[in-house]
This record gives sequence, structure tokens and C-alpha cells, in this order.
Amino acid sequence: MQPSPSADRISRNSRALRARCVRGAALLCVLGCALVPAAHTQAPPIPEHNRADLKTAPPRPDATTAEAAAQTLFAAIVKDDPARAAEVFFPRPAFLLVKDIADPGRYWDQLYKRFGADIHALHRRLSGLADVRFERFELSRRGGFMRVHEEGNRLPYWAARHNMLYYRSAGQLLHFEVRVMITWDDRWYVIHLNEFR
Repeated sequence: MQPSPSADRISRNSRALRARCVRGAALLCVLGCALVPAAHTQAPPIPEHNRADLKTAPPRPDATTAEAAAQTLFAAIVKDDPARAAEVFFPRPAFLLVKDIADPGRYWDQLYKRFGADIHALHRRLSGLADVRFERFELSRRGGFMRVHEEGNRLPYWAARHNMLYYRSAGQLLHFEVRVMITWDDRWYVIHLNEFR
């Protein structure tokens, strides 16, 4: 017995409806998966060097990562491109863990904006010089191990203040200050390029 035309149409419509439901469910799944990381971004693990329960200061990281950061920073200044130096600025996820203040994310945003403005200002300072090239970076001994609550922080870190980046232009040795660097794990990051303001 052959199915009637109306029954055949109902069957086709039913299959089409099921297909649309499947596609819709798949789309919702994709959208949901895309939105979950934004809403529930996991905090990074706290390194041994930054644990709040440290009884004694960990070894102060050497200048290797600071020197590399300074070279990257200098290239960003020469190119007038703050994005090139984004990796040397103290990372936002770590900052949210370190700072024990109201709305640390907003404060980080302000600091990062100043960092970009300082790069543009230093570019203007260098732009009239000829044959500019990086020479060396001196990580200052000024600062120390910042324990919990010493700088509005819930986690400790090493700080180095009034660091100097040296560069050459037409054989002349020049420099500018990198105001404050702090550590996350055993790596140095810039947190203030210029004076506080």
C-alpha cells in the first residue's frame, strides 16, 4: 500500500523540522562553548616564587629575562608600536591575583594605557637621532622583595626600581629609565615605564 501524498508531505516536513532542530542545537553548543571561556576564564596557577605563605624570600631572579624584555621594549619604542612590547608588560591575569585592591582590572587597564603613552613619548625622544641601537640594560638593586600587603598586594614579588636602558646613537651612549619592574615566577616584567602619575 502506497502512502498518501499528504502523509508523505507530513513525513518530509517532520524530517526537515528535526534537521533544523539538530542544526540549532549545534549552533547553540558552538556559541555556548565560545562564551564560556570569556565568562569563566581560569586564573593562572600561582608560582612557587609568588606564594602568599612564603616564610623567606625566594632567590632574586637574575637579569636574563629583564635584558630580553628591555630589547623587546626598545624595538617597540623605535617602531613606535606599543603592541610589540605587550609581552614585557606585567600580565593582566597575574595582576588580578597579585593586587589586593578594589577593581584591580581597571587599575591594570590604566597602567597599560600609560605604558603605551610612554612608548610613544620615548619614540618622539629618539626619532631625531641617527643610527639608534640597543646597548645594554642594567637591572637595579633598588627595591627588594615585596611581601604580602606591602604595596596593596595579596601575593609577594621582587621589585627593581630605577633601572637603566642604554642605547647608542652615532657612537654616543645614551640612556633612559625603566621605572619599575616586578616578577611573576622567575621572570621580570615592566609595570611602570615612566614616573607614577
